[in-house]
Amino acid sequence: MGRNLRHFLPVGFVFIFIQLVWLGLTSVWHTPIFPSPLDVYAQLPATLEAGLVWHLGYSFGRILLGLILALIFGASLGYVMGRSSFWNKVLGPVLYLSYPIPKIALLPILLLLFGLGESSKILLLVLIIAPQVTLAVRDSVLQLPAKYYAIYHTLQATPWQTFSQVTFPAALPALFSSLRVSLGMAISVLFFAENYGTVYGMGYYILDAWTRLDYPTMYLGIIVLSVTGLLLFSLLDLVSRLLIRWQ
Repeated sequence: MGRNLRHFLPVGFVFIFIQLVWLGLTSVWHTPIFPSPLDVYAQLPATLEAGLVWHLGYSFGRILLGLILALIFGASLGYVMGRSSFWNKVLGPVLYLSYPIPKIALLPILLLLFGLGESSKILLLVLIIAPQVTLAVRDSVLQLPAKYYAIYHTLQATPWQTFSQVTFPAALPALFSSLRVSLGMAISVLFFAENYGTVYGMGYYILDAWTRLDYPTMYLGIIVLSVTGLLLFSLLDLVSRLLIRWQ
């Protein structure tokens, strides 16, 4: 408990500092487009009654499902490419050609092919996260010294034992690093995608408040989205500490 408290204390201090700076700026600059944090947080009870939790739940569910699917697909593909030189040569160029494409540019195509519902948004998240996971896992597997596999082969270990005791632990650090990098990108792109074909999600919630000139609600939505990102990153850190105990 003490360790977890020490982990969140710096975050709490930074959050309080930002609020104080924000309060100081609004005391000097009086304008409706930049409301005081006191006015913003005063909107919280009303926004909760108006369905803020539903918007947050939809966004969180999309991110979580996209993350899980991307992790399964990307890690599996990266493992295959790392263990097979044939598949690495075949799929490597495909990955390198498609990776630099801004994934947000694919949103119109996904909307046309898969409709305006959940499928296109979740698939967009998978396309953002999976390539980074694939590259991270592939490179980790390729960097493993061959002698590790030779030792387990001498001990007549099964393929599952070799994977669980050698390959999987070696790939975990790079896997979590890629997830941390891609998670921020995924949240940013989802914010944009949630303005198409849906009336639920933090992206829709924030821009809807903006179009209605409801600036306190808009700022509150941005804060909630930021805190959601913080919780997701903290969850990744927690799982990382549990699985990578040797670091």
